Amino acid sequence: MCFRIHTYTTLSFLHNQKATPQSNMSSHEKKILVVLGATGNQGGSVVRAFLNDTTLSSYWHVRGVTRNPSSESAVKLSKLRAEMVSASLGSVSELKSAFEDATAIFAVTDFWSAIKTEEVKHRVQSEEIDLAIATRDLEETWGRNIATAAAEIPTLESFVFSSLPPVSQLSQGKLKHVHHFDGKANVLQYIRQEHPTLWAKTSQILVGFYNSNILPDSYFGPKFNPVTGKVEFEGPVSDDNLIPFIDASSSTGHFVRALVLDAPAGTILAAYDEMKSLGECVEFLRRETGRDFVFVQRNVEEMAAEPPLGREAPESWVWLAEYGLFGEKVEEWKQLLTLPGGLENRIRTVKVDEWLSALDWSKASAYTQTNKSNMRFIFDCLADFSRHI
Repeated sequence: MCFRIHTYTTLSFLHNQKATPQSNMSSHEKKILVVLGATGNQGGSVVRAFLNDTTLSSYWHVRGVTRNPSSESAVKLSKLRAEMVSASLGSVSELKSAFEDATAIFAVTDFWSAIKTEEVKHRVQSEEIDLAIATRDLEETWGRNIATAAAEIPTLESFVFSSLPPVSQLSQGKLKHVHHFDGKANVLQYIRQEHPTLWAKTSQILVGFYNSNILPDSYFGPKFNPVTGKVEFEGPVSDDNLIPFIDASSSTGHFVRALVLDAPAGTILAAYDEMKSLGECVEFLRRETGRDFVFVQRNVEEMAAEPPLGREAPESWVWLAEYGLFGEKVEEWKQLLTLPGGLENRIRTVKVDEWLSALDWSKASAYTQTNKSNMRFIFDCLADFSRHI
C-alpha cells in the first residue's frame, strides 16, 4: 500500500461565542461534556479537570466513554460523579448513542492501542502490508467514525480533537513514516472536507511529549545494553534539542478546559508543561537512580532497519529536531499555533524534574545489569503509573 500524502489546508479561526451556563442546575439541565478514552491519560485528565472543580461540576455533567465501564479505573471516575458508558470506536451507532445531547466532546485516538488489535494483525498477515501503515489506517478509521457520529449531534457546540501535526505535508514529503502523527492529521482533513458544520466547531489540542516516554517501558524510552552495561537513549539527533514535555495525566485536562470554555473554535493549541532537553533528563536519571544512563546518537538508516516499526521512531526524532514537535519551526504553520502563554487564563503545569522526583525509585538498585534486558525496572517501581493514553 502506498503512503498517502494529504494536502493540509490552512485552518480558519472560527470564533464561536461560548455561552456561560448558570450554576445550581439540576442534572438534566447541565451541559454535557463527553470524554472519549476516559480511563486513559488524556481522557482521565479531562474528566478530573471538570469534576474536581466544584464550580464547573455544578453546571457540567461529564459522560466518560470507555471499553469497559466496570473496570477499576472507570469505577473510580464514577465515584467522582462521572457517568460511564461503553462504546466502540469501530461503531458509529454506538458513538452516536454515547454523544447524545452532548454540548462538548473531547475526542482522542491511540495509535499505540491500535497496533495491538486483531484487526491490525489480520491486515498485516493477510495483505502483507506494513505494520505502521495498517495501524495508522485503523486509527484514522476510528477518528472518522468519531467525527461522523459527532456531526449528527444537534446540541454540539464544541468538538476538541487530540491531534498532531501533518508531518508528511509540513516536511514536504521528506518524512513519510511518522504515521502516529499523520493518521490524526488526516482525520482533521476529513472533517474539514466532509463535515463543514462540525469543522466550524472544532479545535485541536496537540499534546506534547509524554514525560513517561523517557521511562524504559516506553517505545521511545531507553534500553539496557548488556555489552556496555549502560542504559541507552538513542536517536539520530543531538541530545540538546529542546522537547515540549507534558504530564498528560495531569495537565491535559486543564488545557482542554481552556479550549471548551475560553478559546474560539479553530484554535490549534500546542499543549506542554516545560521545554527540556533529553540530555538534561539523562543527567537527572543518572543522579536519581545511580544507573549509567547515556544518550547514543545513531543514524536514521541504522535505526530504520530495526523492527517492529522501522522508520517511525527515527523519523519522529528528525521531525522534532528539524521542525519542532508541534511543527513550530515551519513558519506558516507556526502562525496557526496557540502556545500556552497565549491562552486567556494561565494553565497550571508540572516540571519534568518534579514529575520524575515523585516516582518511587527505591527498587531500581535491586536490578542487576544482566536481568530484565529491556530495563522494565522503572516501570516495576511505579505504583500508579498509567502506561496507555
